[in-house]
Amino acid sequence: MEKRNIYKDIVAAGAAALCIFFLAGKAKAWQQSQELCKMSIQAGGSLTEEVVEEFGKLPGITLFLPTDTVTVNIALGEYAMETELMGVAFGEYPLEWETAEPEIRLGNTAMLFVGKECFASFLDRNGYAPTKGQIEKWQQGYPQLELTITDETGHARKARICGILKDPAAQICMEQSQMQEVFGKAASAKGGYMEIQGVQNAEKARRLLEGAGFQVAAEGSAKE
Repeated sequence: MEKRNIYKDIVAAGAAALCIFFLAGKAKAWQQSQELCKMSIQAGGSLTEEVVEEFGKLPGITLFLPTDTVTVNIALGEYAMETELMGVAFGEYPLEWETAEPEIRLGNTAMLFVGKECFASFLDRNGYAPTKGQIEKWQQGYPQLELTITDETGHARKARICGILKDPAAQICMEQSQMQEVFGKAASAKGGYMEIQGVQNAEKARRLLEGAGFQVAAEGSAKE
């Protein structure tokens, strides 16, 4: 019976392990290069056409959707909060709903999409946040809630909630065209949503944008 060469077996096993490790690394790198990363950006002022054109030069960018913002105070009963209301293109911006009205009708009343974490940011006149029970009550009965939105000029408007958002969870949104109609020039495009293909491209884009003075928030992987 021929005696096996144990050293030869060890070398062969080591070579196979290295090959598997190399292929796994290649597979991971390929997967990262194909991954769609999404991020939101915010500038200190309104975006110009020239700046938006520059976004098209970012490595791996596949989509940019501008968003309008307006600073408002939102009152809900004895509670209130100051926030940046965000106008998004309904049907284009990737909203993930926790719950929503079967049919959303946009009229003269401002219709809000409220992130599920936003209710905890309301404060009463003494600076106290609502209780967990109060927040749950609001979330369950949101179609009946009546809110008042006051912009920076002091103009107050009535508003209602037409849905609770799972993502973005900490943002209050309006349909972009309604925001422009309701707030006029007070609303301006100061940021937007981006999709970039490739993890390394996304990291490079983030560094470039932050270097240019933008606030950048990664939002995980985009759905294909």
